[in-house]
Amino acid sequence: MSLRKFALVLMLPLAACLDVESEVTIGEDEVITADTTMVLGRQLFDMMQMMGDQGTGICPPEAEKVEGPDSVSCRTTDTTTIDEAIAEADRARSEDPFFAEMKFERLDDERLKISLPLDFENIEGKPTELTAENPMFGMITGGLEGAEIVVRFRALEVESSNGLISEDGTTVELVVPTIEVIQPSGTLPKSFEAVLRYRDCGLFGC
Repeated sequence: MSLRKFALVLMLPLAACLDVESEVTIGEDEVITADTTMVLGRQLFDMMQMMGDQGTGICPPEAEKVEGPDSVSCRTTDTTTIDEAIAEADRARSEDPFFAEMKFERLDDERLKISLPLDFENIEGKPTELTAENPMFGMITGGLEGAEIVVRFRALEVESSNGLISEDGTTVELVVPTIEVIQPSGTLPKSFEAVLRYRDCGLFGC
């Protein structure tokens, strides 16, 4: 799983994406698996297919697709290791100011700390047409009513988080209304934080 791709679902422009649902599992073997379904605008999807590797990165050719006249549902499954995720998060922080607070950090042999930026006011390069001065802005934002970006992290135990922790304590959910990306309300925290215990090493360690 590319962390850049994963973080990008939190900052895609309107035309690119309406709904996102991602299940991210941190396994005891230190493999991270992300099963992600995105609903892309039909026009933007078609444009992306003509942009080569850069454009098809979100919905690659091998993805499971359900295509309609107005939208395309795109399901992908990606894997990486904890060490690879940490290295990629480090690179992202150094290359893009928006990702300055993004972290994948080992706390010990059993626990992983995750921080994802939610400060959408500070996204650089947001299209200039996505402003209230655009006469079409109201129609654009109105079309996003009810659309959400949902990310769930699953592990052996969620020790702490500012997200919604499941009753059994194994899953934490982050829900971001898609409209927040282009019209931030100031109601979201600056970042999503979670400490996940992904294995139990016992008395003798791992």
